Amino acid sequence: MLYDQGNPLVELRNENISIAIGNTPVLRLEINGVSFLAKAEWFNMFAVDGTVHGSVKMRAAYYMVESYIKEHGSIKKIVVEPTSGNTGIAMAALSKIYGFRFVPVISSKATQEVKDILKKLGITPLVVDEYMCPVSSGTYTDQAIEYVKRMMKNRDFAEKHIWLNQFDNDANPRAHQETTSIEIMSLPGVDTVVTGIGTGGSFAGLRRGLNRSGIWLVGVQPRKGQSIQGIRNVSDSFFIPPIIVREVLNSRMIYEVDLRNAIWIIEKIFDKYGILPGLSSGATAYCAYEMAKSGKRPLAIFADTGQNYTYFYGTLGISLKDFSFRKLYDPGFLPLL
Repeated sequence: MLYDQGNPLVELRNENISIAIGNTPVLRLEINGVSFLAKAEWFNMFAVDGTVHGSVKMRAAYYMVESYIKEHGSIKKIVVEPTSGNTGIAMAALSKIYGFRFVPVISSKATQEVKDILKKLGITPLVVDEYMCPVSSGTYTDQAIEYVKRMMKNRDFAEKHIWLNQFDNDANPRAHQETTSIEIMSLPGVDTVVTGIGTGGSFAGLRRGLNRSGIWLVGVQPRKGQSIQGIRNVSDSFFIPPIIVREVLNSRMIYEVDLRNAIWIIEKIFDKYGILPGLSSGATAYCAYEMAKSGKRPLAIFADTGQNYTYFYGTLGISLKDFSFRKLYDPGFLPLL
């Protein structure tokens, strides 16, 4: 299939919401004389009532929903999904197209921005606190995962709910195997792809799809003991997603990024281009920057923008006064390849 950048692979819409998935733009970035590419995955997006939001997770969420419907005909039960933000937001948007009830399960530590976007979609999350499920590891998402695992063992609960389970659903990596990797292979000159490791879905899917292409795949995780929302250091996690166990742990191509370096390059990109990437995008950007310095021609997967993290960015002194994230969804504003 020939991918035409700028024309979505999938378009869904009704009178309330529109969704676009796939064929995301590629950016050409240069920091301190070092050039690398970035895939703007926030163009996997929805628009509703003046709000625009997107992330790499829309690909997997769409594939999981479609896979379930293909097998079962429709979604009649309430869908629950533990999430740190983007998968829940993507699933919430899709619920407005497909008509199923959706309850994202989030940690009390999830950002207020995530809660606000879910509210904009008319979705009320189930917020898990210390009383409901104590934190058992360094990642607060694990708290929500453990809660859902426990609830799905309850017969009454399980009869009324389904858990699509992004952490162990093959539709997650298959989304990237069948779409993202094909889009990347259509690009000239790329010899390295850098993606974050969260559920393991993008890494596993790209690994499958880029197999035998000659393109080197690098997975990025935070430095041990640090937190970068959207990705995890598996050694800090009580729960290791089965996708990671099956398809990531045996890889030697794992790169650890210090949070300070991720923030440094986020600030550099924002100052130069007016683009504010999300935290995990800062991690992949820094890895790509280092790879490019060594002579590679890398492409970083930018999972999302900074929409979910504005308060945190404010604490760093990044001024968002008069800044609108809407312009990041305008290809004419971006330094496109």
